[in-house]
Amino acid sequence: MSRLRKSLAFLFVFLLLSTTLHAELVASKKSNKYHRPTCQYAQKIKPENRITFKDAKEAQAAGYVPCKVCKPGN
Repeated sequence: MSRLRKSLAFLFVFLLLSTTLHAELVASKKSNKYHRPTCQYAQKIKPENRITFKDAKEAQAAGYVPCKVCKPGN
């Protein structure tokens, strides 16, 4: 892998993680559930479908329900 490709890959991962780690809660545009950023299901959300919420109240106001696995908001 070229140096440029490695740098771009690192930048992509860094941006993805920094967005996820600073978000209180995450969800997919294609689902109705919201998750903790560390949830196994949150990790599977494609970057182009990922949305973030500052808290459970904001997620619920947008029509999302809590994940039964990670139990966000508890």
